[in-house]
Amino acid sequence: MIHPDEAVAMMAGFMRNPHPETTPLSAALGRILAVSVRGSMDQPPFDKAAMDGWAWQPLAGEAMPGKPLRIRGVIAAGSDAISGERPGEAVGIGETARIMTGAPLPAGSSRVQRVEWSVTVGADGRPDPDGGFVTFSKPESFDNAIRRGENSRSGDELLSPRKLSAQDIAILAADGRPDVKVARRPVVGVLSTGAELADPGQTISGAMIYDSNRPQIMAQLASPAFDVRDLGRLPDDFEATLSAVRAALSACDVLVLSGGVSMGDFDYVPRALAAAGVAERFHGVAMKPGKPTFFGTAGRAFVFGLPGNPVSVFVNTELLVKELLFALSGVRYRPLVVPVAVAEDIVRTTTERVEFLPVRIESDGVRTVRYGGSSGIQALAAADGFVRLEMGQASLAKGATTHVRLVR
Repeated sequence: MIHPDEAVAMMAGFMRNPHPETTPLSAALGRILAVSVRGSMDQPPFDKAAMDGWAWQPLAGEAMPGKPLRIRGVIAAGSDAISGERPGEAVGIGETARIMTGAPLPAGSSRVQRVEWSVTVGADGRPDPDGGFVTFSKPESFDNAIRRGENSRSGDELLSPRKLSAQDIAILAADGRPDVKVARRPVVGVLSTGAELADPGQTISGAMIYDSNRPQIMAQLASPAFDVRDLGRLPDDFEATLSAVRAALSACDVLVLSGGVSMGDFDYVPRALAAAGVAERFHGVAMKPGKPTFFGTAGRAFVFGLPGNPVSVFVNTELLVKELLFALSGVRYRPLVVPVAVAEDIVRTTTERVEFLPVRIESDGVRTVRYGGSSGIQALAAADGFVRLEMGQASLAKGATTHVRLVR
């Protein structure tokens, strides 16, 4: 039996350089960036105003102009010339130009006085909204300008390989890129096994139950980064399982099965996988829930055999399947884990395995949810994440700090 940390390390060890493909920027959200991106230009590409105001040039040691500045005109964002008097000439000493946020600083100016700290006046120095001069009411502590290349320089690394978020899309767009190289999506096939299963919407009777594992796995893995395919349900039949596994291995990079991996009389999955040429890497993980988990390889393909209980399926999909899929795409999976105070004593009765307990985060800290074991998927409706208890660790004391792996 393998330790869960060894299992995770094994998944990460399959890190590879993905096959890149080009996608339009409009379709890149959620895809995995295949290669680092370096800037093609300075950001910003010119000195620009950080706010609406007045562009001017102080004399040495001057914080405020000694007399009203003569207004030359206006510079709008997107314009590189003053709209007004002598548009092509630099702003001279004793002059200013009204400037909008994002507009380039005109030649002859080095700073911006915010419009709120100014008064437009006439030639006589009296306030006049239509006057041709401006006085400043308060000195600025900053020049209120964003300098060329202040945010990034041409050639700087803008993005390293990662799952692309909205802010990453903005960075790429600001660099003028209409498309981006992303990792080819690994194909993931999802199969569930069990003669007792029916699809939601079907009529059940007797000892039948609805299959929640397949919809759950597909929902957990749903992402623009992965090509997730529903391969249906299998009866508890060796030949049917073997046939389905062989077909899946020829079409998928990763096959995820749920159910039929334990030691029962009708658990055909391990035998079918062996017959299909899948080499076992481990069968059994020292974790709770999820102990019977199987993992193997067959040529270029990877196979997970997950237990039938839905919480086991949920935890192993988060812990192992996602880790492998991100590694195959060229990046590490980085789940969100946050430190939280323990609001109540959390105690367990057995300590021989690493245990993942569903918890909720409240204003006073983390508390357990009502949870009866790995079949109780309903507990996850109230859970924000899982806390981890190590082998030999019987409890988490109230007031201690633990780490919650968020899943919501």
